[in-house]
Amino acid sequence: MKFFYTLVLTFLWFNVNAQFTQYPSFNTVKKACGFGEKKLCVCNFCAFLIDQDGEIEYLTKGKPLTSAQVSCGGADFGGKFFAVGYLSGDLDVFLGKEKICLKNISLDNSKINDIYCSDTLIIAACNSGVAVVDVEKREVKSFCGFLQPVLKVQVIDNQIFAKTEDAVYAASLSDLNIEDFYRWVGVADPFLTENDDIDYYKTLIKNTLANDNITFLKNSPDGKISVGKEFWSEIFNGEIKNLKNPGGENFTTAFYNPYNSSHVFLGSESGKLYEYKDFTVKAEYDLHEKIIDMDCNAEGDLFILKEKSVSVFDHNGLWHEGMKISNAKAIKKISDNVFWILRENQGITAVNLGGTPLDFSDDVVKTFYPKTSGGQNIGTFVTDISVANDGKIWVGTNKGVCTISNPDDVFKDSFYFVKPIVTETSDKDGDYSQYLLSTKHVTAIECDGKGRKWISTFGAGVFVVSDSGGEEVLRFSADNSLLPSDTVYFMKYCGKTGEVFFATSSGLCSYMTDTQDAQNGLDNVKIYPNPVRENYDGEIFISGLEDNCDIRITDISGKLVYKTVSQGGKISWDGKNLNSNRCATGVYLVFITGLDSKNIAVKKLLIIR
Repeated sequence: MKFFYTLVLTFLWFNVNAQFTQYPSFNTVKKACGFGEKKLCVCNFCAFLIDQDGEIEYLTKGKPLTSAQVSCGGADFGGKFFAVGYLSGDLDVFLGKEKICLKNISLDNSKINDIYCSDTLIIAACNSGVAVVDVEKREVKSFCGFLQPVLKVQVIDNQIFAKTEDAVYAASLSDLNIEDFYRWVGVADPFLTENDDIDYYKTLIKNTLANDNITFLKNSPDGKISVGKEFWSEIFNGEIKNLKNPGGENFTTAFYNPYNSSHVFLGSESGKLYEYKDFTVKAEYDLHEKIIDMDCNAEGDLFILKEKSVSVFDHNGLWHEGMKISNAKAIKKISDNVFWILRENQGITAVNLGGTPLDFSDDVVKTFYPKTSGGQNIGTFVTDISVANDGKIWVGTNKGVCTISNPDDVFKDSFYFVKPIVTETSDKDGDYSQYLLSTKHVTAIECDGKGRKWISTFGAGVFVVSDSGGEEVLRFSADNSLLPSDTVYFMKYCGKTGEVFFATSSGLCSYMTDTQDAQNGLDNVKIYPNPVRENYDGEIFISGLEDNCDIRITDISGKLVYKTVSQGGKISWDGKNLNSNRCATGVYLVFITGLDSKNIAVKKLLIIR
């Protein structure tokens, strides 16, 4: 039974992770070392190998690295093996096609700071000392604890040199008592400066994020994703563009024109607002305060949340100065005339613009904190707001989530929020109910095309719950998925593609969901992956659908193997026939009929087993 359970977990892990895409920056090279006729380049959250012909092998979490929390790397100059170390103290050794994962080589989970490969040995500099790993025996041969972190190691003439912040120590590799710190003697510094070609490798890969520094994550209605800090990076259709801030400072936020995604506004720390068209600066405005966030109303008036006030750039190109406000974090349009402003440790300020969005004298303003029917505050500060498909408002706090069905109630004297109750199952306790994520620090909430709520957290990964919040559907962590880290700062769902993006403490990634916004017509129907190759274990997706499409899949002889009706613009299929058996190798026909529009599309799918 235990063996079967392990198989099920393994299948689910691969099934889920086939839908993840990693977006680490391959320009953050911090070490380049010789590996036979190749070079191993180690970056912040990834690595890559490059040969003399310029062929590149990308190394990311799960493909094949154990973790995204890469701290260092090293390689045998003769090309026999290379190694990657992690913040956790774990070490991956790649010997030919074999991967050896050694857990906690420092014995106290301390970070590995440097790696030196010598013949059949790996010398690792850790925060707590020096580890010697025997590659052939696949074990830690010896470990010597130091009184301070060891930053670099090197082997010269059978001597290990270990550099700390204050001194350099040496010991003989053949010393049987190398674990004894007092066998190490202080010596002159033999370490050379960093290799000069590292700057070359930092600029070698073009289709990658400029760096991993992310202070905002935004998306356009047609599926473009923007992240940034000192660079603005845009991801769209598999291509990544990077643009440095013209003023040399940091970008703080981005806003896409909802009717033309090539038209983008970018805010900055000094208060400069840059207006871009097709990645070219069209105009620059000085608003004199740090720009925090932006949103617009139905008329196309851009509301710009600044450090101490709100400015409005109307659809006629005129400027207006709005309300004064302090400690603002984000602005969110709730309806055409209502905006909610999140404030640091001060709850939420709701603003009703009435029928005159540019006349601020008649605005109705209410500052409040989400509270229960008993009048108790929910959490101590608000982190995010999301408007669900049914109009209900979901609010994230540092103590879970809460909802309000009618947001106009907050302008009344009496209102309250509800904390969703979720039923969980425990092998020990059976089914039990509790308030949804009541002990978790929520960082973002997104609603997908099926009404499910995606909830990211600080330190606990990502939770996906049903429409009502009463049932946990999925949970992603750094341990059970390709999520780079359990700390997720920002999250965005792109209805156009059905992808959810996560900006974590260890880089950016995305997850392809089984839903998508419904399309108009069937001109953009896509099936992916296509072909489905023998080593693929994930779902097969059909996207670009209208809502309520009849989908039938047959083999080449016309025998029906699967049928369903779409809800939204995408469906997923596990590749099994009506008898729950995996479909054999062959060409399959996909017939799609719009039950509402009567549009028809026919596609071919190749499955290889």
